[in-house]
Amino acid sequence: MMVSKMILNAVSGHLVKHFKLDKVMSYVFNDNELDEKTKELDKRLSLVEKMAHPKKDFVVCNECKKKIKKEKK
Repeated sequence: MMVSKMILNAVSGHLVKHFKLDKVMSYVFNDNELDEKTKELDKRLSLVEKMAHPKKDFVVCNECKKKIKKEKK
């Protein structure tokens, strides 16, 4: 198992150097601009969700088919 892994790594490294795939490999495995922006937006969205008002319960009135705010008991 260990020997096959070493051979596979050596062969893949040689192929990357031979076909000059360094840029492709870095694009696939490293974060690019869009990945960084997406992570930043996810952080900002989670902050906005924390700051937002909690959801309120509504009850549907069967007679008029409108949503009515649930009264606190």
